[in-house]
Amino acid sequence: ATLRETGLEDDTLIIFASDNGLAIGSHGLMGKQNLYEHSVRVPFILRGPGVPARASCASLAYSFDLYATLCELARVDVPAGLESRSLVPAFAAGAPPVREMLCSVYADCQRMVTDGRWKLIVYRVNGAERVQLFDVENDPDECRDVSAYPAQGARVAALRARLEAWQAESGDRWMAPVQCGVTAAHI
Repeated sequence: ATLRETGLEDDTLIIFASDNGLAIGSHGLMGKQNLYEHSVRVPFILRGPGVPARASCASLAYSFDLYATLCELARVDVPAGLESRSLVPAFAAGAPPVREMLCSVYADCQRMVTDGRWKLIVYRVNGAERVQLFDVENDPDECRDVSAYPAQGARVAALRARLEAWQAESGDRWMAPVQCGVTAAHI
C-alpha cells in the first residue's frame, strides 16, 4: 500500500526469500542436517518490473542466483567471475532451464546432485558409504530409495559422475568424515 501511495510500486522489486527449512520430523529428523527436499528448498518470490505476474518458474537455482537476477532486472552489469546466473531467461514460458543440475553439501558426510527429476545423495560416515536415489518428480517426499534397483545402475553412475565433476571443478575435497552428528544407523 505504501508503494502504491508513494508512486513507487511500478519501479520497485519486492523479494521474499528465506533460509532453508527444518526437517521437523520428516525422515525422522528435526534439524537442517540433511539434503532432502524439505530441508534444502527455500521460498523465493519476486514481484515488480520485469517479473511476470502470477507466474511460477521451475528452473533449478541456487540462492546466490538471486544476485544476478536482481542485477539484470535493475539493468546493472553483473561483475565478471561470479557463479551467479540470472533467472530472468527462465521467466519465459517454455524456456530452457537456467541450470542443468544442482549440487549441495552437508559437512563432510553428505553430498547431493539433482537434475530436477532425479536426486542422488551420497553419505560417508565412519568409513562406510551409502547412496540414495530418488525420483523427486514421482516421489516428492523422498520416501522410496530406488538406488539398488538394477534398472537404475546407469542413472546412479551418471549422477555420481556429474557430482564428482562438480566436486573437482569446485575444489570440494571430500575427506573421510569424523564429526557428522549421525551414525550409520541413521542412514
